[in-house]
Amino acid sequence: MPLATTAWFMWIENERLKKLIIDWFKRSQGETVDEPDFFDKFMFLWVSFNAWTRAKSRKEKDREIIEFCKTEKGLSEQYQRLLDNEEFRRNVESLKSMCPIRRNKEYRGKREVRIIDVSSFGEVLEAIYTIRCNLFHGEKSPNDERDCALVELAFRILSRIFSVVVAKL
Repeated sequence: MPLATTAWFMWIENERLKKLIIDWFKRSQGETVDEPDFFDKFMFLWVSFNAWTRAKSRKEKDREIIEFCKTEKGLSEQYQRLLDNEEFRRNVESLKSMCPIRRNKEYRGKREVRIIDVSSFGEVLEAIYTIRCNLFHGEKSPNDERDCALVELAFRILSRIFSVVVAKL
């Protein structure tokens, strides 16, 4: 087993980290808070997802982690399987229809994100990450109808993809 993989397994076996990932995921599902809204749920989900992706990728910067995740076999395969689910596909199509999503800073010469092909996990993950960045940097409002819809869709899509990872912890 390559060193990076071995180190990841040793790190993820750490009971404290495993509990942290599971606890944040449960919180995102509303299991440990009273009536969370989708902003709360998405933020809690992201904390869980970020802890796992940082460990799995062994990267430091968020951008590096997202680029790693776009090609991470387990996540992309789970995404492709979920596209057969009518509700999941409808959520992805809805997110696509809300594009473009404006970035809070330029990336690769572009200030917005588009989903061209719903079967592209990378495009969908980039859109979700952009929503996350906008939210975490103060550019999403719980009083704006479009922002609420974007955050809810990001939560619904990422939650379904990541739930399989959490179930295996």
